[in-house]
Amino acid sequence: MRRRHSRAGIAYGPVVACALLLAAASGASVWAFFAGYQALLILFVPLGVVAFYRLLHRFGNTIRRVSFMFDAVDNDDMTFRFNEDPSKVDSAMLNAALNRIKEILLQTKQRAEERERYYQLIMECAQTGLLTVNDAGSVYQANGEALRIFGLHRLTHIRQLENPAPEAFRALRAIRPGEKLHVSCITESGEMALTLGCAEIVLEKQRLRVVSVSDINNELSEMQIESWSKLTRILTHEIMNSLSPITSLSDTLLHLGRPLDADVARGLDTISATSRRLLTFVEGFRRFTRIPEPRREPFEVRELFREAVVLAAADRGAVAIRTDIEPADTMIYADRALLGQVAVNLLKNAREAVGDKPDGWIEIRSRIDAAEQVIIEISNNGGAIPAEVIENIFTPFYTTKPDGSGIGLSLSRRIMQLHGGSLRLTCNTAQRVTFTLRID
Repeated sequence: MRRRHSRAGIAYGPVVACALLLAAASGASVWAFFAGYQALLILFVPLGVVAFYRLLHRFGNTIRRVSFMFDAVDNDDMTFRFNEDPSKVDSAMLNAALNRIKEILLQTKQRAEERERYYQLIMECAQTGLLTVNDAGSVYQANGEALRIFGLHRLTHIRQLENPAPEAFRALRAIRPGEKLHVSCITESGEMALTLGCAEIVLEKQRLRVVSVSDINNELSEMQIESWSKLTRILTHEIMNSLSPITSLSDTLLHLGRPLDADVARGLDTISATSRRLLTFVEGFRRFTRIPEPRREPFEVRELFREAVVLAAADRGAVAIRTDIEPADTMIYADRALLGQVAVNLLKNAREAVGDKPDGWIEIRSRIDAAEQVIIEISNNGGAIPAEVIENIFTPFYTTKPDGSGIGLSLSRRIMQLHGGSLRLTCNTAQRVTFTLRID
């Protein structure tokens, strides 16, 4: 405490001396004027002027220091520091106070930045798209999920959605706090069913809308896949437990080594063959629920389709296949075997759709979108898929083929989901049917 008083005395000593000198000079001047000693005014008045000038100079220095500090803070410059050594400056106490104010402001700023990073992390971890939009449509913040839903690398204004997703653009422009809107739109990633919610906040005297965006289609497909997987595991277990003894007993009875009645032999043979076919069919079901975790490695898209084209063409006639991979050396990081299975499934379906059409073709197109995701489109001109079939094409075990298992497309979509990507039907016309793969 004694040291603090000493520093204060040193800091304010010159100021006190100037103030006392000004008071004494003023008092002496008044006395000399009324006492009739006007000649002494020549001495006292200059002393008062000097004292007043010194006080004004020190006051001006103080104002300049405070103004400098406020200017620096306003320009977000916290690197300044005033000298607090009383042996070198007269205003050490003032400088120490200004430095203390700077430290408090700096700590407050750091805490605000930490809170901002905290809230930003929460936004990025959310499984729902979040946008902060002002009344003019400018986007202040957009988390990664919102960018993924809209297929954009960056979103600064809702007008950026006017061309790729006009329905979403109109909904974002129209939605008001407390409202919920449901919008269906088609983007390059496929058809989406969006749910939008809105809340309002006032930040820095500006009214902002916080809009949440969810893709119901994506959420429902994941839930459906999980439900089908659980159901299939239960069904296959029960069916296998029932079929195995039937197959074993029928084979045993057929090979007892003694003659059997012809009708009995035919019946046992039918039971055995049917059981084996059912076992093979159930094994196909099992594949749907036992997809291994992807073992990712880097490889080129053209290598993937070079192999898939050969495998898909093994049991079909010649069909013109056009390939357009841009850039030609596009790399993806995925499980090569699993993704190859997806490519083969889609190409086989395309060849079956084209059939024996003399002008039939299949097109493979790969590109990189604005979000740096690889988009692969597999198209054919085999004719539109009927409307009653479209809603079930990704449903496990649904098939319109006499010898089909109905797990090709559902298995392919599940593989893409395990890679964090998607598989969607993005075009369905008489001239073109397109399935689109999105790979992160």
